[in-house]
Amino acid sequence: MSGSPEHDADLDADPNARAEGGVSSPTSPPISPPISLPIWLVVVGATVLGTALPVGLHYAEHGVFNGHQLALAFFFWLNAIIALWEICLFLHIDLIRRQYEGFVRDYRGRELDRVIDLFTSRVPLRRVLATETWAEIWSSYSLFDESYSDKRSFGFFIDIGNGFTTLVPSLLFAYGMTFHILPARALGIIGLVISYQMLYGTLVYFTSFVLNGRFRGHRPFDLAIFVGLSNGLWTVFPIWAIGVSIWMIYNDSYAIFGG
Repeated sequence: MSGSPEHDADLDADPNARAEGGVSSPTSPPISPPISLPIWLVVVGATVLGTALPVGLHYAEHGVFNGHQLALAFFFWLNAIIALWEICLFLHIDLIRRQYEGFVRDYRGRELDRVIDLFTSRVPLRRVLATETWAEIWSSYSLFDESYSDKRSFGFFIDIGNGFTTLVPSLLFAYGMTFHILPARALGIIGLVISYQMLYGTLVYFTSFVLNGRFRGHRPFDLAIFVGLSNGLWTVFPIWAIGVSIWMIYNDSYAIFGG
């Protein structure tokens, strides 16, 4: 039975009094923000962990850390990540074009700021594997080279070609160095073919970039960081992989990786 009207009125006016009187007031639980991570942390974490796994397995299997195995495990895993991004390029080229057109208006003359904004932005954990998340890599890169937002360009096709054709062979080589899934000569042939393909594509793309004057209007430092570094990696490491693959073919052996 309820108390007197005066007592009920006092409780209504004072929520604390209602709580103290044993009557709880309904409250909504606080809504926790979704867990999110900086994009740079996702990329660095995936690269480090994805490299550490085959290197650690190689040590567990053969008892050695080997320079060739470590370097090529890093590169072929990195290429696998990029191959997934290149598949995102294929899937979302129209979205990339729309994003690029907005970025041109907002970041003209300060293109590197767009890259910094991208990698310091946060992505909800549930969106880390969403293909749309990584499409923004290409709309940002398009500020340096518009061909990546144009599905009629050589740059678009050479990269989606790399994505679809080198993903599985890259993973096969990264782990085949340790577990000898194929005869050494066979894995060497695979390594030689995909490494030559990547080197050829990089050199032709970079030549096109220079001869078409796409470097004009950009600061040399920005080009060195975002264009030079990426293309440099895909020149040095494929040459390294070609040399190792030729040794494997000639000797039909995995001894170059130690163990």
